[in-house]
Amino acid sequence: MLSLEQLRMFVIAADEGSFSACARKTGKVQSAVSHGISTLELDLNVELFDRSSRSPTLTPAGERLLRLARGLLIQADELEKTAQSIYKQQETRLTLAVDDGLLLPEVYDVLKKLQQTFPTVEIEFISLPSTDIAVDVAKGQIDLGIMFSEVEAAKQTDFCYVGNIDYVAVCHPAYPLAAAKDISLTALLPHRQIAVRGREKRESQLLLSIAASTWWCSSYSKVLALVNRQVGWAYLPLFMVEPLLSKGLLCEMQVSFDHATWSVPVDLIYSKGASHGPVFKFLTAELKQLYASLAKR
Repeated sequence: MLSLEQLRMFVIAADEGSFSACARKTGKVQSAVSHGISTLELDLNVELFDRSSRSPTLTPAGERLLRLARGLLIQADELEKTAQSIYKQQETRLTLAVDDGLLLPEVYDVLKKLQQTFPTVEIEFISLPSTDIAVDVAKGQIDLGIMFSEVEAAKQTDFCYVGNIDYVAVCHPAYPLAAAKDISLTALLPHRQIAVRGREKRESQLLLSIAASTWWCSSYSKVLALVNRQVGWAYLPLFMVEPLLSKGLLCEMQVSFDHATWSVPVDLIYSKGASHGPVFKFLTAELKQLYASLAKR
């Protein structure tokens, strides 16, 4: 029967170039390493090393099986780590949903840190409009959501306010509204607005469209693409458009009813009464810190 210890000796001996080096690395005597590899060769009915010279070298069969042995050891290591995680009541998987209007670049840094801290957890990372996130969290299909604050969502889920995202009205520099000053609500009405809504054709309560003619998208990245093509104007997250504004590729509209930058509250939401393991707690703590830091910038 194959032994993981023998496979490990085989891989280390191949990497180190000798049985003696393998013995030193594993803390075993050389005879134990030699016996372990010989036993593995008998079990496989294959000669793994050519011992005719002073230093054993891999045979063609050994070279072919070395890659498979490495794969088996990696899988065994993952099995052990996952079993330990289960024993420690660590989640094995978690679904995170983010409205892309809130998808700060630093969120990816948080996920990298999560991977380094919990290497065995499986993450499903998806982007949805806030209204859809609220529905799917309430149904238990999403473990954690990052969305714009919604009164209705608060009735069906647990939530935590974590910060605000600044929004600005923008259009293409060649769009008719780009050169306008002190734009009133009445002046906006004839111009097409590009906005976001979810599957049930519901808009976020704090991001309602105001134009008479509106095109709908399922994400802010799609809204931005249409604005860039002069299809219409839109309210977009400042972090998403700031680089384009600084290069003159977009124009911030002079809207008369926005005396200050429009700042939209952000919530983390999760199912009511759900038990939370260390992965969830780590992720929520990191996201709270990230979004709270926005107010200090």
